[in-house]
Amino acid sequence: MRKFLFLSLFVFSVEAAERVWDFHAAIQVAADGTLSVTERIVVQAEGKEIRRGILRDIPTEFRDRLGNKVRSPIEVWRVTRNGEPESFHVEPLANGIRIRIGRAEVLLRPGNHTYEIHYRTARVVGFFKEHDELYWNVNGNGWVFSFD
Repeated sequence: MRKFLFLSLFVFSVEAAERVWDFHAAIQVAADGTLSVTERIVVQAEGKEIRRGILRDIPTEFRDRLGNKVRSPIEVWRVTRNGEPESFHVEPLANGIRIRIGRAEVLLRPGNHTYEIHYRTARVVGFFKEHDELYWNVNGNGWVFSFD
């Protein structure tokens, strides 16, 4: 009887963790090396860190094969949450940009939310004699959440 009571208390005390359930990037590369990117990010919101939306940091600064600093321009043109247009604001970071997604006056309901971010970037394709090379950090390094 005691084991059953202990297990019941343990199961009910476990909380859902905020996390990125899915991250998918569809990337189209134009002949001139311009990328059109659509990211689909599914997050589990529990009202702790993910309360009004998400932050998406995208690194845009890197060194080329000769050691030169290169900065890739990014133009964000649309963001949706659960298929509906969502407010966003882009701000600079030391090595890229931050997209603040969501509205201050709207609290998200707990559960899964699917964000889509549509943007363009350039200067990330190397054109070489024998091959071409895409150099792009697809999901960045600045996430504070676990990825599944």
